[in-house]
Amino acid sequence: MHTVVNHGLWIVSGLLLFVVALIRFSRPPTNRTGTTFLLFYTGVLFYYALLIGLWLLVIILVSAGGYGIDGIPIAQSLKANEWLSPSLPVVGFLLITVASQFKLVSKMDTAARQFCIQLAAIPAEAEQLAVELAHGQLLLSDRPLIETVSREITKNIGANALRFANDGSLESRFTRAVSLYWLFIMPDNAGIPLPFPTNVSGRSTYTRIMRLNEKAVEQSIALYDSLMENALACFTSSKPTRAMEEALKKNIQDLSLTICRLIARWVLYLEVTENQRRKRLSNMGLNPRDHSPAFGRDQWVASILVIIVLFLFMSIAIPGQQPFSQTFMYSVLMAIQLGMAVIAGTAVAQRFIRRQEENVWKFPPLAELTISALVVVGLCIVLRIGWPLVPDLLNTGSISLTQSLTEFADRWPFVLLPFLCTFSIGLMCAHLGTRTWGWIRFALLGGLLNAGTFAIATILITQLLSGEFLQKIQGNSPGIIKLLVPLSVAGFVLGAIVLAIFPRSIRSNKLPTIFAPLRPLSIGADAGSAACGDQSNDTISEASERIGPRAASKELGAYNRNSVDELQGRYVCFRPTFSNSAVVNAYEVSIHWDDKRASLVFEERNRPDSSHSQVGQVYIPDGKPFMSLVTADKGAVRIIMVTRPDHDGVARGLILTLSNPGGTHFIPATAPVVLRRLSETIPQMGFVHQDSEDYPTYVRQLSEVEPEFATFASLSLGLKVVHNSAA
Repeated sequence: MHTVVNHGLWIVSGLLLFVVALIRFSRPPTNRTGTTFLLFYTGVLFYYALLIGLWLLVIILVSAGGYGIDGIPIAQSLKANEWLSPSLPVVGFLLITVASQFKLVSKMDTAARQFCIQLAAIPAEAEQLAVELAHGQLLLSDRPLIETVSREITKNIGANALRFANDGSLESRFTRAVSLYWLFIMPDNAGIPLPFPTNVSGRSTYTRIMRLNEKAVEQSIALYDSLMENALACFTSSKPTRAMEEALKKNIQDLSLTICRLIARWVLYLEVTENQRRKRLSNMGLNPRDHSPAFGRDQWVASILVIIVLFLFMSIAIPGQQPFSQTFMYSVLMAIQLGMAVIAGTAVAQRFIRRQEENVWKFPPLAELTISALVVVGLCIVLRIGWPLVPDLLNTGSISLTQSLTEFADRWPFVLLPFLCTFSIGLMCAHLGTRTWGWIRFALLGGLLNAGTFAIATILITQLLSGEFLQKIQGNSPGIIKLLVPLSVAGFVLGAIVLAIFPRSIRSNKLPTIFAPLRPLSIGADAGSAACGDQSNDTISEASERIGPRAASKELGAYNRNSVDELQGRYVCFRPTFSNSAVVNAYEVSIHWDDKRASLVFEERNRPDSSHSQVGQVYIPDGKPFMSLVTADKGAVRIIMVTRPDHDGVARGLILTLSNPGGTHFIPATAPVVLRRLSETIPQMGFVHQDSEDYPTYVRQLSEVEPEFATFASLSLGLKVVHNSAA
């Protein structure tokens, strides 16, 4: 019974310490809204690991005595009374909790917590997502919101300031900023329903986010008032000065970024996975750029599995005295520790690469690597102490903490391996990750450097391990070779894997910095964009290079990104329906540049026959004034071939697809088709009938397709001649 109570006190104290870590880490409450669910609890675990280490240190000092400890009456009582001795974990927990009330200890605790907050990317994750949203596209789909924004701008500024089109003009960016304000800030300010689909949890979280960030909300309101004043001065002036335009651009940029910070915090708090966040943002009309960690979970798990297999193979090739089951358990343990070192090293390297300026060498991030390595050591200590407890609990039903501590005392030098591995991986990735070498060169260099680090660590470990322990695991002839060979090989393999993967990942996921000028993507996509002519062509080119590839492949027409920027945007696409040519099928088509495909892509939205919605690439032949929107899926091809949009934003041509008039019977079908750039007035979408207000316009523009923009060759005349001759 006494043993059960003793173990219970350890378990309860450890769990209560986690509760303390979670409560402290959640202060201020905006911490949870500033990063992803996974990163937040990663930071909590880092902070919890630090508290666990401090907790064990307090217990050791109180139980064994130390400088100044013997003078404390409670310490003397605990050491003298065997019934009070099991309460050491509770005493350690209380000392840690109470000590944080003292000023000096509180400062140390705050510093440790701030470091773990930085590791958890708080608030860096929210800031990064906010920048992506501010530079991404905004596609409003809520008709009442569009009408409200149109009325607000037209009434207060004038119709000349309203522009939903994707042309990168000052009017377009101003309209986008106003739309963002009415999308996310005005519902809270005016007490009106949210203009985007969400559930009860989303509305509750929205209210909480707005209350937690009242200063940001107030700043948005003030920026919006200033925006309207600057817009009134700029758009009502017959000749606006450069100072007016610059003030308005700065106002647009500040307001957009402030609102997007709140949106980012709302989405990060509400959704756990990246796919869920993107789906929710898409429902709001926002589309941030794709990004993912440079060395993600898949790569991490693969590295751990390779190291486990490698350790097992080396244990067979160089046998020791330990049984296979124990060798397997410690192989998994060592692989997990090295995995934590890889995570810490690559995380520091990724932060270092994002901060550094182009072609400027900076001093290695030794401070961050040191702190990260210490955190890894703390986690490894906890893992090594707790690792043997699980088999004991499963086999005997009890926990032998004393035996676990004894085993750790024999093996503690092995924590030097993940400590030095963190430095090795971090420095290699930080200074080699941006180079453009081949993966073989990266793998060889990374393997050799990391193998050297592991060899140095092995020498230190063998010097610190006792001769008795070495004889126990290696037999009667212990030697450094039996440790040096497997650990060096493991270091080579791990370094080769990480450095072969990391540079390609960091290049494909490299994001623009906050102050980098970007090209607009949709409705006035970037408040600080260079599209207004206030940036030089060289600056625009450099910014675009940071965004992604600038030229499509030869199969697509080898068109340059700059030459097709004016084609990006939202269009209404309409054509006669194949089942009833008197009815017009109208839906939205969005065209934008895709970095991954290095080409223009199109996406159909709001189709009445949504099951037939298409997503594909845009083909633009050199020297010919037309473009083709092509979808190819499992052998089925659909083509919309139209001219480039004219000065009115209208593109005309033909569609070639399949129709199924007889159910499962498909036949080729073609019809005139028109793409017209969407403006402030959104036409009717869906199946448009003759009684619709937009029907005459649709019919008139479709009738203009033939013969100037398309032709239909017919054999009807030739067939008549043949029939007459036969008669």
